[in-house]
Amino acid sequence: MTIRPGLSISEAKCVLYHYDFIGDRLEIGRYCALAEGVTFIMNGANHAMQGFSTYPFGIFPGAWRDGFDPAGYASGYRGDTIVGNDVWIGTKATIMPGVTIGDGAIIGAHTVVAKDVPPYSVVAGNPGRVVKRRFGDDIVERLLAIAWWNWPADKVTRHIAAITGADIEALERAV
Repeated sequence: MTIRPGLSISEAKCVLYHYDFIGDRLEIGRYCALAEGVTFIMNGANHAMQGFSTYPFGIFPGAWRDGFDPAGYASGYRGDTIVGNDVWIGTKATIMPGVTIGDGAIIGAHTVVAKDVPPYSVVAGNPGRVVKRRFGDDIVERLLAIAWWNWPADKVTRHIAAITGADIEALERAV
């Protein structure tokens, strides 16, 4: 996925608190549109909460690190962050750690997504909530079965009119 031609997602500085020692991943599907200012907060932003202090003593060298118990931090981890295919994320939206955004979803500008988003849902607000479904359950099931985003680029090109024109029957014939 490219944020801007020539820039990777990490160079665009939209992924925050992503530390190798944690091991969480950010997966972004095909044909996604991320507006300027989108931010992904990763599990490294969490602080241990079971002790008297939430201060991250363990990230500093020396004696402070010696007493560091990684399990204390791991208890708050929420897992990988997954963005499905054909997702549009509006300007300055914030995606919290461990969230899964379903295929075809739309995330409104300035939305804070703190829980999973169903496929083909429109989510807005802080905290983000589903404000509507883009299509009925039958169409969503059919679109997920077609999974046009997995087609080779030349097949997508041949069926652009059906994809952008919401012609489900033409897409099903193309499968």
